[in-house]
Amino acid sequence: MGGVLLLKITNVARDYAWGSKTLIPEYFGIQASGRPMAEIWFGTHPGSPTRTEGGSSLRETINHDLSFLLKILAAENPLSIQAHPTTAQAIAGFAAENADGIDLLSPNRNYKDASHKPEMLVALTDFQALCGFKPIAEIDAIFADFAEIVGLSDGFKETAAAWRLLLERDGLDALVADILGRREAFLGFSTELASLAEFEAQYELAAKLHSLHPGDPGVLLALLMNLVWLEPGQAIYLDAGQIHAYVSGLGVEVMAASDNVLRGGLTEKHIDVAELTKVLDFEPAPAQIVSPVSISSFMTEYPTAVSDFKLCRIDASNTVHISDALISKDAILLVTAGSVDVSSQNGEKTKLVASEAAYFDAAAGVITVSGTGTLFMATGPAAKR
Repeated sequence: MGGVLLLKITNVARDYAWGSKTLIPEYFGIQASGRPMAEIWFGTHPGSPTRTEGGSSLRETINHDLSFLLKILAAENPLSIQAHPTTAQAIAGFAAENADGIDLLSPNRNYKDASHKPEMLVALTDFQALCGFKPIAEIDAIFADFAEIVGLSDGFKETAAAWRLLLERDGLDALVADILGRREAFLGFSTELASLAEFEAQYELAAKLHSLHPGDPGVLLALLMNLVWLEPGQAIYLDAGQIHAYVSGLGVEVMAASDNVLRGGLTEKHIDVAELTKVLDFEPAPAQIVSPVSISSFMTEYPTAVSDFKLCRIDASNTVHISDALISKDAILLVTAGSVDVSSQNGEKTKLVASEAAYFDAAAGVITVSGTGTLFMATGPAAKR
């Protein structure tokens, strides 16, 4: 690293079709691109290399990979319905696709690396997500009158076979239209459904999804999943095998540095139903909402059980000091509001405003943040001391 222990890093927004043209520019007060601004990546992942002010990639500068990837995510429309593999599944899938000669850059590739991809998102604005399957009783109530989906809920209880059949079906336009045309009948299930207001919102979401992806099996899956609302500051954690889809809103996302995604619908990208059903956990479960824990007068941690990353929020006012005992070998600071000066114990300094980030190494010692702002700090596994 040539002695550089603290440096400002930058990246450009990825223009995925589901991204918002306005959320990032309006929230952070930066110039709009005129195209969707879906994600801004901060890390060493080759999918969107983060750059230093000198123009070199962060990976080239520090000469090693980070275990985590930090992102700003802005969704105008729902992302694909998806799940991520365990480490063992990723290792096996990556090796199998390599053996089959599938190019790493092929759009038909499922496994881009041999890593799992646990992830967590902290909402900056009101945020909607679909996560995990509803209880069996609610699924039975929703689909009780639809003989076209023979044995679906029974299959859900016993095997993934019925779900695989549903996901592989084409020409679902008529069935989905029929379901969406029975709004009043569905609302009559209010005694079985946990929340009538929630289902009404979910019904409207399904109608929107059908207009965006007519006949897509993902429209039906969306009705079977838990609809989650996050307020600013709330967080959701997604483990391996958990079916999910971010729906709308702006957030800060941290994950293991992987790009392994198995998709099941609501996308024009590669869908591999057979592989998705191998990794999916079909057990109904509520979303994992993360309860933040205060660890100092200015720092709050969003704890998870994984070692790939740790995420903290820093609420700076005047001057605060981040002890090197709180970080790992590597850390990234991302400012989401305000303006701060960041300096290391070795005298390196950089100024950050909203949407800007800095990398620092544990050898930088105590990090001082001066000014007023909100920052998120992502770190990897604990350093050996």
